[in-house]
Amino acid sequence: MHARVLLVSGVALMMTGCGGGKDPVVQLCVDEAAKGLDRQVYRLDEKLLAKSKQVAENGNVTFTGEIILKPGTSGENKQTFDCIVEPATAEAPARVIRFRFNVTGSGLAE
Repeated sequence: MHARVLLVSGVALMMTGCGGGKDPVVQLCVDEAAKGLDRQVYRLDEKLLAKSKQVAENGNVTFTGEIILKPGTSGENKQTFDCIVEPATAEAPARVIRFRFNVTGSGLAE
């Protein structure tokens, strides 16, 4: 019984090391979006945002995400955004160097 618990614990530990946790670079963009949408109701798909990850030659990471404002209401509106993160260095932590909302229309029923 003890060996089985250790085996299950070991497998769970290995799975968390294989991308089971949140990407802190994605979280920087999520936090930046929240600041820009101060007190608005919105929905943001963090997994979709993480899948958009592109790394430039200079090491900067670009994400393109989508936010739904006022989800489930007659005022529901879709917005996209671009977020560029500069990687951490020995002198400074990773940081958002550019964040831009892109207006894409007035509704989702297109």
